Amino acid sequence: MDLIQINGQPRFGRFSIVPSMINIDRYEHRVANGNILKGWRKRLQYKKYKFCFIQHENITIGLAIADMVWASYGYFYIYHHDKKEVFNWNAVNLLSRKTVLDEQPLFNQSYFENSPYQIQIQHANGVRYIQVTKFGEIQLSARIFCAGTQPLSVCKPYGETGWIYTQKLMTLNCEGYFIDKQGELIQFNDKTFAALSDTCGFLSPNETLFTLSSNYWDRTGNRIGLYLTSNKKHDDSNENCLWINGQLYALPKVNVTQIQPEIWHIHSDDKLIDLSLNLNWHRSEGIKLHLKHHQTHQWQVKVSGKIQHEELNVLLLDEYGLFEQYKFKE
Repeated sequence: MDLIQINGQPRFGRFSIVPSMINIDRYEHRVANGNILKGWRKRLQYKKYKFCFIQHENITIGLAIADMVWASYGYFYIYHHDKKEVFNWNAVNLLSRKTVLDEQPLFNQSYFENSPYQIQIQHANGVRYIQVTKFGEIQLSARIFCAGTQPLSVCKPYGETGWIYTQKLMTLNCEGYFIDKQGELIQFNDKTFAALSDTCGFLSPNETLFTLSSNYWDRTGNRIGLYLTSNKKHDDSNENCLWINGQLYALPKVNVTQIQPEIWHIHSDDKLIDLSLNLNWHRSEGIKLHLKHHQTHQWQVKVSGKIQHEELNVLLLDEYGLFEQYKFKE
C-alpha cells in the first residue's frame, strides 16, 4: 500500500499494516487558495523526523534526526535518573547539509553528521540498526527488533491543507551497548526497552503539540507501552494508544494541564485516564530562520496514575517517561 493514492492525496485513517511506501512525488499539495505547490515551494513545506529512546534500568537514552529542509538537527543524550547525571549533545545543519532522512516505512537509511558526532539509522527486515559515533569511535550501538509488536500507523489531516503520517513502536527488545559519561561500556539486557517514532508530513504553522511516552515492566511482568498526544486545534484521539505485551489498544482523547511548575496532569474527560507527571531534567531545541521557527521541549518525568478503558485496567507507579512539547511557527 502506497500512502499517497493515485489521485495525489494521502490515505487517512489508522492502518492495520504499515504502508509499503510513501511516494511524496505523487502527492499534490494544495494550499488554502487552491493552488498546487510544486518544486522547492512544495519541498519547503515537507518535514521528516526519526526518534528513538531506550530505557535501560534507570538510564534513558534519546536520539533523533529531523529534516525541515531549511535546516536539520540531530541530538543524542544519556540521562541517569538516580544520579541526575546527563550527557547531552545536539547540533544544527543549515539547509540540511550532511543530512539524509529516509522516510520510507519498511526499508530506510538515514544519517546526520556534525563534527565530531555522526548518527546513523537503518531499518531492514523488521530490525532497526542505530549507531552513534564520536570521531569515528562508537558511543552507542543498538539493534532493535520490531517483530511481535503491533505498530501504530496513522495518517490524519493537519490544519487547512496539511497532513501528518506517524509510525510508532514501543516496548521493543534491544541488543547492543553504549558508553556512559565516565567512559564505561554498558551492555543492554533482556529488560532493556526501546521505542521508535517516525513522522513525516506537511505540518500547519502556529501549532502546539504535547506528547507523553512511557515504556515499563509492570509488577506482574507485562510489557507496557504508553503514547498520548494532545493538540487543542485537532482531535488526536486516534493516535492515543497503549501496548500490552505487544498488543495495541486504542485510547480516547486526553487533556493536558499544568498544575505547578514541575507537575502536569493528563486526563480524559471521564477521568478514566488520570495521570500525574513529575518533571525532572529538561532539554530543548530551537531553530529560527527568518519567519520560520521550530521549538521542542523534552522533560524526563515520573508518571503515576491509572488507565481504565473498556477491558483495560493499568496502573502506573512512578514509571519513567518522556514528556514533550512541540511548537511550529511560520
